[in-house]
Amino acid sequence: MTLLIDGDMIAYRSTVAVEKDTRFLDRYHILFSSFDDGWHVMLETLGELTDLAETDDVLFCFSDPTGTFRHKLARDYKGHRRTTRKPLAYWDVVEGIKKRYPYRILPNLEADDTLGILMTNGEFDDPILWSLDKDLKQIPGRHLRDDEVVEVTPEEGDLFHLYQTLAGDTADGYPGCPGIGETIAWRVLENRMKLVPYEHVLKAGKNKGKTEIRYEEVPTDDLWEVVVSHFEKAGLTEEDALEQARIARILQANSYDNGEITLWTPSR
Repeated sequence: MTLLIDGDMIAYRSTVAVEKDTRFLDRYHILFSSFDDGWHVMLETLGELTDLAETDDVLFCFSDPTGTFRHKLARDYKGHRRTTRKPLAYWDVVEGIKKRYPYRILPNLEADDTLGILMTNGEFDDPILWSLDKDLKQIPGRHLRDDEVVEVTPEEGDLFHLYQTLAGDTADGYPGCPGIGETIAWRVLENRMKLVPYEHVLKAGKNKGKTEIRYEEVPTDDLWEVVVSHFEKAGLTEEDALEQARIARILQANSYDNGEITLWTPSR
């Protein structure tokens, strides 16, 4: 049993927690940090995770620092983070992890994708995934979440992917479907309700007798139809929906083969 760890996440949380700000000459603020402090927090966190997972067999996954395929899909992907610095000791802790523990970086992939692939390609016997990134809820298998190990089914993972497609993710910088928030996204997907346009004749007011397009919810067995119908109501197309779905999708074993990425397409 192997615990697959989001290396980006654990390094960031460990180092941002130990940054300190002090005043100098009553006018200047100096921000400083210590590798030793960050490393100590990382080890404490790692110990807690391995105790909860009941294994000492770990593998850290890191993002390719040169960029990922999603930046080619959408120029603004995570664009708001370009001017955001990493915590001061971040890269030192990352290098410390690489020197002391097994790790994996796959070209053009984020840590999330590497985790998704390793969780589903059979390389590890009964793996457990740890990350605080909600995107990983797409990945079937065992997850260490909220201090317990929970199982995500393939159906739950697919549903969460389409939820992300509709709701978007401001943290990652992709918008989803305009006008659709988290509550509406969950409701229409869980109830499998797509939107169907119809002509409505106005019966009062200055535009009496004229028609306008309205929408009604209709049940369907095709969840992709649910997603597309909301994009179309927003004045967009199925291609727009597909772009968001491909950005939102965390790769799994069936979408990655020796460096070749197969972008997500809806099953019909």
